[in-house]
Amino acid sequence: MREFGKTGRVIAATALLVGASIAVPAVASASPSANHPMNCGTDPFITVDSYGTPYYKPIGSTAGKYNASSSTSTLTYALQTTTSRSTSWTIGGSASVSWGIGKVEANFNHNVTKTTTKGITVTDTLSVKGKNYGYVTPKVEYRRFNIRKEHYGANCKVVVNQDYGVIDVIWTYPFFSECVAQHACTTKP
Repeated sequence: MREFGKTGRVIAATALLVGASIAVPAVASASPSANHPMNCGTDPFITVDSYGTPYYKPIGSTAGKYNASSSTSTLTYALQTTTSRSTSWTIGGSASVSWGIGKVEANFNHNVTKTTTKGITVTDTLSVKGKNYGYVTPKVEYRRFNIRKEHYGANCKVVVNQDYGVIDVIWTYPFFSECVAQHACTTKP
């Protein structure tokens, strides 16, 4: 059996310490979240989410025409609006409607109508089969959006600073509900 002198023991001890010092940082870096919290940013941001399903409201009376021909024809309807509609906050809105419209437009890349005017003429064309009626109702299509101010909290969890409520925006104007049938029918949607 061979004996090591002091020099051999010093080299062995040094090798052991160097190996241990290399292993320690590797263990510490294996779970960074334990030692260093994640940084997702602290600045508040606005979130705009679609809410519910679209719905429709009339802005004029239903009009119908009969296609007396035996072949399909395109019928034209010139309808006067009788009701004004507007974009509005419906649930707890605490900001201006213009501000809400701006947030929706920016997030969904779509122009929103703030208010419609009554007393103007809107035109629609409808393909109607021969010996059938075609009915049209001018409407607006509303869509709903929830707008909130939020920020990232601990572990990057979203925290709501303020819920501005739900804004009902006029998404399509004019929107035409239509139906074609041999007798009177209800326009949809």
